[in-house]
Amino acid sequence: MNIQPSIIFEDDYLVALDKPSGLVVNRSITHSGVTLQDFVEEQIEMEDETEITDFTSRSGILHRLDKDTSGVILMAKDPETFKDILQQFKDRQVKKEYKAVLMGQIPDPIIDIDAAIKRNPKFPFKFAISPDGRTSQTHIEKVEEFSKADRIYTSVTVRPKTGRTHQIRVHCAALNHPIACDEIYCTRREFADSSEYFPRLMLHALSIELRHPKTGGNLLLKSTLPNDFTPYFK
Repeated sequence: MNIQPSIIFEDDYLVALDKPSGLVVNRSITHSGVTLQDFVEEQIEMEDETEITDFTSRSGILHRLDKDTSGVILMAKDPETFKDILQQFKDRQVKKEYKAVLMGQIPDPIIDIDAAIKRNPKFPFKFAISPDGRTSQTHIEKVEEFSKADRIYTSVTVRPKTGRTHQIRVHCAALNHPIACDEIYCTRREFADSSEYFPRLMLHALSIELRHPKTGGNLLLKSTLPNDFTPYFK
């Protein structure tokens, strides 16, 4: 595997991995390359299961990150842990924090977005704001503004309260401040300008906080901020 994830945390029940940008999480009929799921099956010792379930078909992986998003991702080693943590996600008990660089100057220090999202019927690979979509809530805090050539960018901390596909990317684009180097939600000009200075989608899943399924204690799992982010989060 050319793009290797690293292990942040591991015990008898779960593993937290640091996924690099460019690595697809799950195998699918539309992707023939190596995935995070392959790494998990090769490197992580899990409880054997003969029955095909969500746990086995997903190799214990509890959620997803987009291919070009880096950061923390969780997997369970057994079906009971898998079920417990999935329920925590469903009950919105899991806290996630992301770092991102957005296009443009953000007017407010704190922005709360409550806008439902669904798949775009015209472009199935995209998602969009829609009143008949699924409830989606995102909290954004400004970190700092900086310039690259004639463009202003803003680094932000993002805490999604729900976990929809492309949620952070769609909500930021709806503010007219898409994530830098986002090939799907930037305009062509925005993508061309930002890709001159940023090597990848500027979205990183920094941390996940949850209740340990066995001990009941609080567990904060944090990745290392990538080198291409550190200049903008001092």
